[in-house]
Amino acid sequence: MPEYDHRIWALVAFFLIYSLAAFISTQRFTISEEKLYFFASLLDVILVTLAGFLTDRKESGFFFLYFLVVPFGSYAAGLLAGLSLALLSTVFYLALNAQHFASLSVGYVLVKILALWTLAIGVGFAVKEMKNSRSKLLRMFDILNQRTSELEKSQAQIETIYETSRTLVEKLNLDQVVEEILKIVQKILGYRFFSLFILTEQNLLSCWGEIKNGEKIKYSEPKAERPRINLREVVSTGKPVRIFDATKEVDYKSSSEGIKSFLAVPMISRGKVMGVMEAGSTRVGAFLDQDERIFFILAGSAALAIENALLHQRTEELTIIDELTGLYNYRYFTRKLKTEMRRAERYKQTLSLMMIDIDWFKRCNDTYGHLFGNMVLQELARGIKESVREVDVVCRYGGEEFSVILPQTKKADAQMIGERIRHRIESNNFEGTVEKHKVKITVSLGIASFPENGKTLKELIEKVDQALYLAKGKGKNLVCTV
Repeated sequence: MPEYDHRIWALVAFFLIYSLAAFISTQRFTISEEKLYFFASLLDVILVTLAGFLTDRKESGFFFLYFLVVPFGSYAAGLLAGLSLALLSTVFYLALNAQHFASLSVGYVLVKILALWTLAIGVGFAVKEMKNSRSKLLRMFDILNQRTSELEKSQAQIETIYETSRTLVEKLNLDQVVEEILKIVQKILGYRFFSLFILTEQNLLSCWGEIKNGEKIKYSEPKAERPRINLREVVSTGKPVRIFDATKEVDYKSSSEGIKSFLAVPMISRGKVMGVMEAGSTRVGAFLDQDERIFFILAGSAALAIENALLHQRTEELTIIDELTGLYNYRYFTRKLKTEMRRAERYKQTLSLMMIDIDWFKRCNDTYGHLFGNMVLQELARGIKESVREVDVVCRYGGEEFSVILPQTKKADAQMIGERIRHRIESNNFEGTVEKHKVKITVSLGIASFPENGKTLKELIEKVDQALYLAKGKGKNLVCTV
């Protein structure tokens, strides 16, 4: 063996050099570790075989190094790599001992080879299971981290909604409440599609505000509509409805937004459903249990805020509504006229004001009594309202006088409306409830326009009074302008 010593040392030196090179490669180059370890193990098998050739081939002690290299390759590069190395080691081992098979025990050789293969397969399967378990564990940790993150996000959303919702109940104007709800849904919940419905006395849902493609829309005049099937279910049961895939619903109608999933929750106050909040998404299954819980919390706060705003609105209406005629009173008249005059000035528009006075009303009261006079006022109020447009504002100015604010109306058009009112009152028979007497009533009307007849509230009212006095002076039952 001495003549081979220098070769053995050369192999050892080569082994150390390529091992160092392999280590450097893993640090500096993006090489797959499995490939690197496989080629390193393959080179180790070749070196072990060369070492066997350079020493006593028969039962070379270097064969036992296969039991280190093959399992390492199977561990580092995988089962398939381990089987390849085991096959190559078997071939090399048989090649080393090809000349000495006659003197070797076949059983002994087979046991060694089987042991090598068993070790390669065992380590490979064990490593495969370990990797699968590790992969499952990592996935489980990822899911756990995701759930933790979602929980923290939900908790933060809930706390934010609780804090923000407190400002809702402080707002007594319904438009402001709706605006605040839209802001919360847009900024905190991040929903790109949302609708806010309030239940009317006719059991219809009126939409007060929406979010479409992330843009807020506040309706000044909500439109009532019959609820869709899923919304009717929310109203009737008082329970949330979550639609995972709307495209599979019977009544599904594709929209330009491509909404595929819905979440609708009731707004409940004092055990009564007041409306519905509905969110939509272009993704199937976009809404989870936590979304439903958060949405329901917001809906509860929204219901309380809307109820307070509606109650305040009704209370305020009692202070601006004339109890006898149901028309707006003088307090509301002055406030509304100022608002309409500011709007007309801002948009360079014309506004007309009409004053109506019942002719000989004192004589009517003295002759037929105050109950009959009250009936006349009520009938007259109804007749005026039915003779004007929806945008026109009818008020009881005081006593037997009525006023009508006509936005975006020129004097000539206002005069036509006035003639329609005058003719309707003149052609009507006012009949008493106790004594069945029929009485003819007429009215005198005066009309003035902004800014032609006055640029301030005081000037406009003075001018319309002049027009009314002119109608009275010319014999009553007339429409006059200034």
